[in-house]
Amino acid sequence: MLISVYREGIQGVCHLGFCGYGSGMSGRISASRASAARAAQQAKAARDAERLRRERQVESALTDFYEQTGRADQLRESASARAAKVVADAEAAAKEPERLAKLAVVRLQDLGEPRDQIAELTGLTLAEVRAVLAEVAGGRKPQADERSAAAAAPEVVPGAAEPVGAVAGSGGTGPGEATKG
Repeated sequence: MLISVYREGIQGVCHLGFCGYGSGMSGRISASRASAARAAQQAKAARDAERLRRERQVESALTDFYEQTGRADQLRESASARAAKVVADAEAAAKEPERLAKLAVVRLQDLGEPRDQIAELTGLTLAEVRAVLAEVAGGRKPQADERSAAAAAPEVVPGAAEPVGAVAGSGGTGPGEATKG
């Protein structure tokens, strides 16, 4: 193979007029030079091909990176939107239980519990108890069904074993309800 490349190199150089007696150089030197030039061109072509292959690999990797980064961002945005909707739905659903919890704090005060005891019993801070009581006192009035529910609750008398109006041993059942047992 090397010999055939060498022969092709000599023929190519001779066609260009670099060989022969009139050139001032011997044909062997010109053929060597042509062979060296061809080898250099082949090495450069191989290097360029390798560089082009590597650049294509780099471009492919960067394309994958940007595509997957964009996909991950879209997934996060979609999940954030769904989470925000879930939180908004939960906040809306929590309004009624939260309102009823505030009314229960008012009932505790109406039953004669001091604010510090209400805070201790409920786990709220004293400032939170005051804020709840002020909000309910200055804000809305309880609806009719809330007042009837509060009125139907047995009255607690300090020192009594059972709430007033409850059947003894009922475990907190409503007034006049029979106990199981």
